[in-house]
Amino acid sequence: MEHSLTPLSEPLPQGIGDSSAFVEAGTEVAPGTTVGPGAWIRFGTVVRASVVEGGVFIGFRCRIDSARIVSGCQIASMSRIGRSGAAPVLVEAGAWIGARAVVDPGVRIGPGAVVAAGAHVTADVPADTIVVGRPARVLRRRDVIEDGAPDFTSVVARVRARADFGRKPLPAGWTSDGGGLLDADLSGDPAVHLGAGVVAMGRADGPSPRGGLRVGSGVRIGAGSVLEGSDGIDIGPGTELGARVLVVSSGHDLTRRSLPWQGGPVLVGAGVRVGADATLVGPCALGDGAVVAPGAVVIGDVPAEHTTAGVLAPRHGSRP
Repeated sequence: MEHSLTPLSEPLPQGIGDSSAFVEAGTEVAPGTTVGPGAWIRFGTVVRASVVEGGVFIGFRCRIDSARIVSGCQIASMSRIGRSGAAPVLVEAGAWIGARAVVDPGVRIGPGAVVAAGAHVTADVPADTIVVGRPARVLRRRDVIEDGAPDFTSVVARVRARADFGRKPLPAGWTSDGGGLLDADLSGDPAVHLGAGVVAMGRADGPSPRGGLRVGSGVRIGAGSVLEGSDGIDIGPGTELGARVLVVSSGHDLTRRSLPWQGGPVLVGAGVRVGADATLVGPCALGDGAVVAPGAVVIGDVPAEHTTAGVLAPRHGSRP
């Protein structure tokens, strides 16, 4: 089944946001929410009863409710911030919320703070502090080079200019249940199946020539999964990714205030099994036959035939 063209963006309801905001189709920005100039909200995200200030980035399939996100913040895919009817969350200027993080109601994330991938934040986070874990604990303070606030305007301009946004064709022999967003260079062997609502992004003309998704034969990618291949995702034959798996092949240089993009390719071997709701953050390599338990967060290598249910040590010093 071919994915149909996904419109580049949707107009916000009257009175909700600035016309320069880039709110992709397939999002929900509910009444009672405001969106500032130059904000970018990606496919599948829901924002309710919140204030999203200008210059904020929000990734794929996030859920934000009763929160104020201050200018310059970046929120990675599948994060959950706040809860309906509960005390509001405040995420202050220049903070970075990692992939699949959870921030409880009433929490304040201080300016320049970093919440690591998969962390569950239950208490306030001081400025320029990195927190990790479930529940989140302080890992260390950031030693920051003051080189200006985060700025992704050039990336937005490049994406807006794509005539085929969300419409990359499936390679021969691939099948899809549709309903997602395919904005990645896709290549590989036949007999690959994408479940309903799969999101794939990453192109060789992006920030890295490795960008894209390269897949071996017989691979199955579960419904609702998000594959961010800006620095490349390679998946070996016979591998299975469960539902709602998140794979991220990039990060940010935490030593600089501007949080510049930083590559981190993901290599998944043959016959690997990745459980539902797991998260893989590159750079990482999973050996042949490795098993990742449901809900695990992996930010390092997994040896062949090894099973992991938790966070592994990162290979890159700038990643929490």
